Amino acid sequence: MSKYDDLKFLKETKARIPHNCENCNQEIKKGEIYYPESIGRVNAPGIKLRKFCNNCYEKHGDKLLAE
Repeated sequence: MSKYDDLKFLKETKARIPHNCENCNQEIKKGEIYYPESIGRVNAPGIKLRKFCNNCYEKHGDKLLAE
């Protein structure tokens, strides 16, 4: 558990480049909406922030942060 875990939230974002969903490994194509973890304005290099597709966000919502 990281000291930044309580600061994380999911932010709706439009993909500028292709990504893969960390939950289901589905490809997130350029132009699609996805939900990356964010910690706001905190500069924390070395933190691994995950990206989730729209389908996983609709199914699980903010529960994805607890996984």
